[in-house]
Amino acid sequence: MQKVTLAKFYDKDLSFSDYLNWFSTHPANTVDVLSVLRAQQPNHHGGTTKDWCPNVSSQGGFVSISYLDDKPVCCSLGQGQRYVYYKEDEQFITLLCGRWPRTEVVNVSKKGIRAVQSYRSAAGS
Repeated sequence: MQKVTLAKFYDKDLSFSDYLNWFSTHPANTVDVLSVLRAQQPNHHGGTTKDWCPNVSSQGGFVSISYLDDKPVCCSLGQGQRYVYYKEDEQFITLLCGRWPRTEVVNVSKKGIRAVQSYRSAAGS
């Protein structure tokens, strides 16, 4: 069922017999979740999910926070999951977190990522 979930994520309408062949010839893109979805801990204690994940939205309507290596991440990861599938367009990086049947699709604004990277570059200089 995970392959069916991946095919839907990548907008592929494949027959069941095509799944194995498509995934062997078209490997999915993956990214380390900490590089894109690491939560930003607010300067104050507590805060809302929007404070922790300001540039992240979930297709399910609610962004989950899970932990990887004791670091908060803005999506619901599967047990032991570090790498997540992704696709991108001009405005967003869309990521598939978790494993079937518990998956979460989140969007990260590329503008938000650039703003954070610019801020970190300026702060590190």
